[in-house]
Amino acid sequence: MVDVMRTGLTALMASQRALATTSHNIANANTPGYSRQRTSVSSNIPFFAGSAGRPMYVGTGVSVQSITRTYDDFLTQQVRGHSSNVAQSETMDQWIGQLDGALGTGDTGLAPALDQFFAAAQDVANSPASLPARQALLGQANAVSARFQELDNQMDALRQGSNQSLGNAVGDINSLAEGIAKINQTIVLAQGGNGGAAPDLLDQRDQMVADLARKAPVSTLEQSDGTLTVFVGNGQTLVQGYKTNPLETAPASSDPRKLDIRFKQTSAIVTDFLNGGEIGGLVAFQKQVLDPAQNKLGLMAAGLAETVNDQHKLGMDLNNQLGADFFKVGGPKIANNTNNADYASYNASGADLSVAITDIGQAQPSDYELAFDGSSYSLRRLSDDKTVAGGSSPLNVDGLSITVNTPPAAGSRFFIQPTGTAARDFKATLQDPRQIAAAAPIKTSAAQSNSGTGKISAGAALDASNPNLLDATRIQFTGPTQYTIDGGAPIGYTSGADIDVNGWRVQITGAPAAGDSFQVGSNAGGVGDNRNALQLGGLQTRKTLLNGSGSVQELHGQMTAEVGLRGSTTQSTLKAQTALLEQASQARDGVSGVNLDEEAANLMKYQQSYEAAARVIQIGDSVIQSLLDAIRR
Repeated sequence: MVDVMRTGLTALMASQRALATTSHNIANANTPGYSRQRTSVSSNIPFFAGSAGRPMYVGTGVSVQSITRTYDDFLTQQVRGHSSNVAQSETMDQWIGQLDGALGTGDTGLAPALDQFFAAAQDVANSPASLPARQALLGQANAVSARFQELDNQMDALRQGSNQSLGNAVGDINSLAEGIAKINQTIVLAQGGNGGAAPDLLDQRDQMVADLARKAPVSTLEQSDGTLTVFVGNGQTLVQGYKTNPLETAPASSDPRKLDIRFKQTSAIVTDFLNGGEIGGLVAFQKQVLDPAQNKLGLMAAGLAETVNDQHKLGMDLNNQLGADFFKVGGPKIANNTNNADYASYNASGADLSVAITDIGQAQPSDYELAFDGSSYSLRRLSDDKTVAGGSSPLNVDGLSITVNTPPAAGSRFFIQPTGTAARDFKATLQDPRQIAAAAPIKTSAAQSNSGTGKISAGAALDASNPNLLDATRIQFTGPTQYTIDGGAPIGYTSGADIDVNGWRVQITGAPAAGDSFQVGSNAGGVGDNRNALQLGGLQTRKTLLNGSGSVQELHGQMTAEVGLRGSTTQSTLKAQTALLEQASQARDGVSGVNLDEEAANLMKYQQSYEAAARVIQIGDSVIQSLLDAIRR
């Protein structure tokens, strides 16, 4: 009878453990990262109750072998990978949306401000003597300047915000890494005490790894002692055993606007390897979206300033003076790489290295890196990672002239922003409406005594710096096929051919006769002349940028379209990655998730098993009591 009670007791304990496990599953059905647990049982070693001639074994009940979690490592790894991709796309979508909002649409964008500026220039062309029209043009110039500065400030704010988020994400990674290391230690201690790790500790550790995967791409390797080694990037160790290798952020050695992510102990930079999760999204946003947009904005500002200034200088204002600069814009910026051997002594922004934009029409919306190997220089365009120039100083490419006066140490690198900050300092410089050079600086006329049919064009200025631009000049025909300029050597005549003299250009057509003459001189007092104002208004559609392939407004349209396309692509990627994550999560939950219907059935089964085991013990106790009562008689 003692055997009956002992067997019933083992059944009672096994049922109790199964009930406890089932209850635990039900309680944690909605706990993130929880894996369904199950109780494994096996029959005890039977008792030999026979003899050599008649072997017989009597069962001795059941024992609980383990309480384990239902877990599939492959499915868990899939969920982590898709979760990292979703976090990256979510981060990019969030920040691209903010940039798209900053660019503005309708009345708040840059395009309306440009339209209104050129429309005001056309109004001046329609009424060149009108001071109110000129004042309106100055007002629109200030509005364009304010919009350029505002957009650049908003982009800088987005850069600062993304850098702050990057620092916060790195802090979260370090906190999660410390938590994983602590659980590693707890798991090892638990295994040393009872021979197995608690399933709940394993789930907590996996959940921390899952949270870590949303910050940066991770991979794991379980060690024989039960600890989990965690790697980030392309295999750099973040957690090993009980120890962590914390990360930190620091200003990038090449581009001071950005942050590098590196290991605190070794200073090894891993920024380019963290191409997933929130960190990957932030880095990709800056590199793939924000940098190109800000460079295009700067190129627009520099292009508008230079083309308007160049054309305005070819005109004459109401004070009979040649036009001055209409706009002012920031110049190229240079940053000395902090890893350069002579960083402390070499002044990259002073006389040692200089960068100038010599042709805005050839300039590209890109940053550059200049490298020196000790004997020659190489210039890499960062937008397409292409080496575009090399050799000795000066280097001339993409409308830039880079001059090195004092060679730096071998291995030195310099970060160059030709137009990246141009919009920040963009502003209108004219204050007096009379200073708007709406008229052409020269006028032409034909002598009244001319007998031929020759006609001279109104003429246009080509070079405002020519000191003889406004000098009176006489074109005298010595015959039907040749002429002289101010009595100089004879020049062959071709009807309609350009005549370029003293920084201006005219054309004479028809058949001049011998003795016919034409005059070119200053247009002082030409208050009704609108020729230069018409040229200023025409700059709106003139393809003056990107090697003659686009105007300022076309470049603006390209910038906004690229940001919008990147946002649309990111949203599509996010939808696809979210679907993949849902599929992977469902597959994992099919193995590890808690099914409440199944657990309810198990609860009833184990309850009945528990009650039956209790009944066995009760019957055994009754039989023993009956036997004891019989002995007492």
